[in-house]
Amino acid sequence: MQILLIVLIALHVLPGIFWAGTTFVLARTGGAAAEQLAYPQLGSATLSMLAGLALWGLLHRTGFGTFEQVLALGVVCAVAAAGVQSAIGLPALRRLKGAAPAEATGLRNRIAQAQRMASMLLAITVFCMVAARYF
Repeated sequence: MQILLIVLIALHVLPGIFWAGTTFVLARTGGAAAEQLAYPQLGSATLSMLAGLALWGLLHRTGFGTFEQVLALGVVCAVAAAGVQSAIGLPALRRLKGAAPAEATGLRNRIAQAQRMASMLLAITVFCMVAARYF
């Protein structure tokens, strides 16, 4: 059981760090290099959330106290962040490949806007994970 928890925590935290880190960078740089980072970013988001779901099932299935409520807020924010990145960022990214320079600027702005929204949500997520045990 101990080894399983260690592996699940690593599969939750490490991709989560990549996801949040690339989100913050893309938000700050206006979506520069989004073409290279968007798909690995969403892959790491998926892996992080699946590992988090498994951890929840192993560690938090018996109650819904304050600890779990704070974590649940983080979960909602993480799912919303992935939704924003998928619903706004990916369609703009797909259209960016064949876009004229004038249209590309607007698409980059949409990508950056999606990353900024997601970065705020992921900041709340990280805060919830760190602070949950102290509530």
